[in-house]
Amino acid sequence: LQRQSGKNAVAAAEKVRKQVENVKKLLPKDVEVIEVWNTTDEIQDTIDAVVKSVVVGAILAILVLVVFLRSFKSTFIIGISIPVSLIVTLILMWFMKMTINMISLAGLLIGVGMLVDNSIVVIENIYRLKKEGMSAKKAAVEGASQVAGAIVASTLTTVCVFAPIVFTEGITRQLFVDMGLTIGYSLLASLAIA
Repeated sequence: LQRQSGKNAVAAAEKVRKQVENVKKLLPKDVEVIEVWNTTDEIQDTIDAVVKSVVVGAILAILVLVVFLRSFKSTFIIGISIPVSLIVTLILMWFMKMTINMISLAGLLIGVGMLVDNSIVVIENIYRLKKEGMSAKKAAVEGASQVAGAIVASTLTTVCVFAPIVFTEGITRQLFVDMGLTIGYSLLASLAIA
């Protein structure tokens, strides 16, 4: 069996496996149905490895934040931006009818390292203003507004690097549009959260 062009191979294989179980019930007991070869197992293993890499990457990013910020409170605040940005990115992917595949997961993997950048800049500026004697609330408002232009410009320039991929044609588009969109979504989500 082979999936239709443009369809999800892993989902197709799961549907076939369910149907094979139904067919087995109808066959005589001395007939055995054996799955000899299934390429989707390799695809699923690869996707699982990329998901694991995303999780490990997020954990390592948080550990680096603890070392450099020397504050569990700041690290916690910034660390929240990773899962929230990922959830927002997945929601945007769902609205755009994108599938979670190796390419889109690779985009998420690339994006995880960049997700905390905006939050770090904002939190460091707030911390600096609090150190100078400002109240926490005023430091939060003032600190975020002082760096807003810089983080918007920084994020948009990175998004612009991946934007041309969306407008390409042919095999390049098929291969890389999911990655470009996923990185763009994750960066824009992290900007909003910061």
